[in-house]
Amino acid sequence: MGKKNNVMCDYLGKPEKFADFINGSLYEGKQVVKPDGVKVSPTVYAKEERVRDILRMVYREENYVLIGVENQNSVHYAMPVRCMEYDALEYKTQLKELREHNERTRKGGVMNGAEFLSGMKKEDRLHPVVTIVFYHGEEEYDGCRNLHDMLNFGKENEIFKQYITNYHINLVTLEALREENFRTDVRELIGFMKRRRSKEELEEYCRENEERIRQMDEDTFDAVSVMINRPRFIKKKAVYREGGKVNMCKAMDDWEKELLQEGMEKGIERGIKVMILDNLEEGVSKEKILGKLQKHFGIDLDSAKECYARYAV
Repeated sequence: MGKKNNVMCDYLGKPEKFADFINGSLYEGKQVVKPDGVKVSPTVYAKEERVRDILRMVYREENYVLIGVENQNSVHYAMPVRCMEYDALEYKTQLKELREHNERTRKGGVMNGAEFLSGMKKEDRLHPVVTIVFYHGEEEYDGCRNLHDMLNFGKENEIFKQYITNYHINLVTLEALREENFRTDVRELIGFMKRRRSKEELEEYCRENEERIRQMDEDTFDAVSVMINRPRFIKKKAVYREGGKVNMCKAMDDWEKELLQEGMEKGIERGIKVMILDNLEEGVSKEKILGKLQKHFGIDLDSAKECYARYAV
């Protein structure tokens, strides 16, 4: 798993963020999932050596549903089979736990034929499992979205298609999300990620949402910094912290200053190169060129010698 996927797993795994993400991505902002109803569920299936990204028990009154989120920064062409396997392993785990429970509580410790065969009683029910694939990569998702699309039904195989159960993935793409459907700082994370390819769009987004972006929580600040490829923001986070929140606007301003400085430095470097080459063409001696470099660009003799050695070839 890549660093960006790790960041998304940590961030969306928090109850408040998880609830907001599910509500915003699946229910258009309707508050179906409550943060206090979100409980951690094991993500590791040891014997099968499979690990989910995020799996949470979401309680609604007495019952709960298991919701998993698989974060993808790259297209996964076998995702329908991967999700199907995760869900099957979860149901298999529930069946195992149910059998053990029934064996412990059964009078005399003996189950009848049908119960013994299945491990469950006729009235037993499993908890539903939902897996969501959150694709936040920059390229368009061009992978299969159901099992049938992965199978070879060409020619003779087409006749069997009606007997093969299809399996659809619940794909959520970054570009399809609407920021206004989120109530926590997940809104800002989505907003920044959708505009990460354009610094101009990021700056405009900051201006339009300045009040919220100046009051960003630390988890979101860290996640945004990584997801827009500016992890250096995190090292200076203490400078941007204000009253328990972090001012992302200041970080963006610093980024702009860095770019301007880099541009100036590139301009100076180009000027040094042009001066050296022009003076060499005119037959100016090395000593005089070194003197000009120190005078015009304010650099010391050693730096001037380094520049001369780099370009006087």
